[in-house]
Amino acid sequence: MNATDDLTASLKQRPAFKPSTQPQAGTSGAVQQPPDFARSLLAADTLASKEMTPRRRLLGAWLREGDLGYLFAPRGHGKTWLAMLIGNAVAEGCKLGAWDNGEDSRPVFYFDAEMNLPDVQDRARRIGILSPNFKWLSNEHLYMEQAISVNIANPAHQAGLSQMLPDGSMFVIDNLSTSQNGMRENENDDFDKIKDWLLSLRRRGITVMIVHHAGRGGEMRGGSRREDPAHWILSLRDASEEGARCKQFVTSFSKCRNCQGRDAQPLRWTLSDDGKGITIACESYNGTDALLAHIRDGIGSASELAEMLGVKSGTVSKWTKKLISAGLVRKKGRDYEAVETP
Repeated sequence: MNATDDLTASLKQRPAFKPSTQPQAGTSGAVQQPPDFARSLLAADTLASKEMTPRRRLLGAWLREGDLGYLFAPRGHGKTWLAMLIGNAVAEGCKLGAWDNGEDSRPVFYFDAEMNLPDVQDRARRIGILSPNFKWLSNEHLYMEQAISVNIANPAHQAGLSQMLPDGSMFVIDNLSTSQNGMRENENDDFDKIKDWLLSLRRRGITVMIVHHAGRGGEMRGGSRREDPAHWILSLRDASEEGARCKQFVTSFSKCRNCQGRDAQPLRWTLSDDGKGITIACESYNGTDALLAHIRDGIGSASELAEMLGVKSGTVSKWTKKLISAGLVRKKGRDYEAVETP
């Protein structure tokens, strides 16, 4: 029995996801009886004394079992590289950069909806993805095998994916734009087409990481409602020096429910390839450069900036004075905003 079978057998079985077929009030068919919500009320003392099973850490302090999170960046900045590296670390139960290894390894299912299969193979070889815990679902390979492509907004496809994923596993969707049809990015109501399905995966302890693009303003593209149920939102921006032969980028969290800012600090990553494989260097990224990057990303609150950078508010005040003197930042009420350069 392999690791996937062991984990699936050990976790409590939960109901499989089934798209709702019940008639709703105001539609044709019988009107549903109101649910008896009172039956499931928890008294304050009951909740306080109720034994809970902690959600296990999968990577660092920020990634936990059952999370829904986003990794986003502009095109070509390295988000697929990082998504594959995160998936590999979870599958092997090892650390990645400054992020410590999780409490155990997990089966990882990586859905690539965009790249050609030879390109996926090349990146997997360079990273060294060899764990039996790691499985690939490639739209290109799926089409060659079955003449279909996954559409995560299709209820039948959602049910098929749910059947494929064992409880407690990790599912990476790369990326949101190419993995769905019929869901308009800028329409908040369209997120409802996948919301219930994503919540059903959470109830089974399945961790979902969705890779997405940044918009022109640098924030995650599309409607904002999809961010509400997220445990974390991890942004990535390119930091490669001109002419450099290595890939460099900076990661930072604009949202992280699982830990304090000091445990999810911005990091600078360097990926070097000597022809035999990828070598990773990672260091803390702070100071005025990091502060300016966050302000340009739309984070203006001094307290929020201090938490994200893992420093005191006084340190943020000192750094912003330097940026204001340099004409890069200005005050707007109690917050800060970036000065647009011509």
